[in-house]
Amino acid sequence: MPKVFKTIEQHVLNQLRNDILSGHYRPGDKLRQDEVAKRFEVSTTPVREAFRGLRSEGLVSIDANKGVVVKGLTVDDVAEIYELRIALEPLLAKKAVRSITPESLKKAQDIHALMCATTDPHQWSALNREFHLRLMLSEESSRLYDMVKNLLVIAEPYVSLSIFIHPQIQQADNDEHAMILEGFEKKDGRLVQKIVKQHLAQTLAAIQDSVKENDLQALGEIA
Repeated sequence: MPKVFKTIEQHVLNQLRNDILSGHYRPGDKLRQDEVAKRFEVSTTPVREAFRGLRSEGLVSIDANKGVVVKGLTVDDVAEIYELRIALEPLLAKKAVRSITPESLKKAQDIHALMCATTDPHQWSALNREFHLRLMLSEESSRLYDMVKNLLVIAEPYVSLSIFIHPQIQQADNDEHAMILEGFEKKDGRLVQKIVKQHLAQTLAAIQDSVKENDLQALGEIA
């Protein structure tokens, strides 16, 4: 696929994602392909692909009759996602400590440095996904890796929302990521397993608070 096309698609996807997370679009709103294409002054092809990206992230539903409809981020959804992550990801991280390559560890350190330097919620949440996956990449041939990877993709919009509402969460997460990196550097699988589990539990609590606050804000605007 041409690089220029992918760049346009990614631009549209990023903007629509930010619009949904910032409340510009509300749950139940319809996104019309021609209107979005006109807004961004692009053809409908990258818009259609961007819609598919939003669906894979759980931000919209696509139905033959209803079209593209914005979905709400719910406390029940995020609880289910993170309960699964808490059950699976610490185990995968523990396994990865034994098999991680020096190159992957260095890449994860570089990603962490970028996360500490950015203040953009979406950029940070995208880097967050890459950080966790890079640390566990040595286990990519396993079913466990595939399951955790899918959960990380689904969780990303919730992470973005929490940063939008509470920017201070970034610093706490950056500190916890530094602890995870230290565990990998020490080759201490049990320590990494423990820290990752604590990190995910704390992240879940922060995201649940953000989703509830976002819902209250929406109700206030409607009232």
